[in-house]
Amino acid sequence: MTGAGRFLRQRRLFLSVAIDTFGSGVFLPLSLLYFVTVQHFPAAAAGTAVTVGSVASFAVVPLCGRLVQAAGPKSCLLVSNVLTALGYGLFFAAGNLPTVAAASFLVTASDRLYGAAWPTLVARFAKPAELTEWFSAVTVLKTTSLGVGTLGATALMALAGGHGLRIALALNSASSLLAAVLLLGVTVPAADRPGHRAARSNTRAALGDRPFVSLVASQTLLSAAWLIPTVAFPVYLVENLHQAAYWPTVVVAVRYATATTLQMRISRRLSGWSRSRVLRLSIGAVAAAIALTATLSTAPHALQGPLAVLVAAVLALAELASKPTAAAAAVAMAPKGDEGPYMSLFQLTWTVSYAVGPAVIGLGLQNPPLLWAALALCVAASALAHRLRRPPARLPHPARPRREEAEVP
Repeated sequence: MTGAGRFLRQRRLFLSVAIDTFGSGVFLPLSLLYFVTVQHFPAAAAGTAVTVGSVASFAVVPLCGRLVQAAGPKSCLLVSNVLTALGYGLFFAAGNLPTVAAASFLVTASDRLYGAAWPTLVARFAKPAELTEWFSAVTVLKTTSLGVGTLGATALMALAGGHGLRIALALNSASSLLAAVLLLGVTVPAADRPGHRAARSNTRAALGDRPFVSLVASQTLLSAAWLIPTVAFPVYLVENLHQAAYWPTVVVAVRYATATTLQMRISRRLSGWSRSRVLRLSIGAVAAAIALTATLSTAPHALQGPLAVLVAAVLALAELASKPTAAAAAVAMAPKGDEGPYMSLFQLTWTVSYAVGPAVIGLGLQNPPLLWAALALCVAASALAHRLRRPPARLPHPARPRREEAEVP
């Protein structure tokens, strides 16, 4: 049976991930609107408070790695789900901006713990050769659940207005608790942990691992491009290019549909390729997509919308190729059975862009050519970091046993 097939046999784990992601899809698109419409905060003030809480949560990243080591990935996922529910519950009582920032911190700090624990949990189930397939299967599941949840959010807002926002928030909190309940019934295989405490991994060791840090840096820089279809284009197409209001919806729909329908097919097609080759080609595809984006304003008005859809499709293909591959490479590079500190740092590859990207893109759209140039520089830096990933010719330290698949050709 394939790795993805074994994942599907873990029905409770499958349902836990799906329900938790569905709840996020229901509320996250409406979160800022909730503070503006229901709690009556100015949009700029609420957005700043949320950003402050999100950025502050990066301080707990080293602690998250330690917690995964001490308590195990399953226990950390349970704690993360409970804290997430409490954080969103605090949104109901957010009567001032410090409370908004505190609630945002609690929710995003819980996400940091989830981000460290989840890849470690996958490493307990998957064989080294199956890691990419497992992460691809999880990506399909999360993308589908997030898309369905987003559609539900739209329906709630259309049918119930402000009350719909409260319902969405309650559903998100409830989904986190239900995900935790389902996780209780999941049996996680024991890890082959190092035998002595001195051999345990830590954040300093992960930061000193040049190939791993290069992988994290490359993917973090590349992740800025994932925000183009969902964050930049909705504003750019309508406000800057004066396109019809339906084009952003088409762009986002194509982005999610591409990921949902082609993720496993692309994963199987690329299974015989080296991870380095997949990541290199993904970087090239993103560079081409940004170059096409920079030409949108000079294209005929009737072609701008279709070209934006093409950009979204290319970026989606690059993302669904690179994300599972990079995650599998990160797990393979971490010390076997002691992945927590490595995975707590690897989550920076997506959390940084989602924390600061919206604000940067919002400012950048005041001068779109400068924004596209900045994104192109990020991609160029990502390619450079990727080239620096090849490890030096030396024997691995005996205190840090690595997986058979750690070498990324």
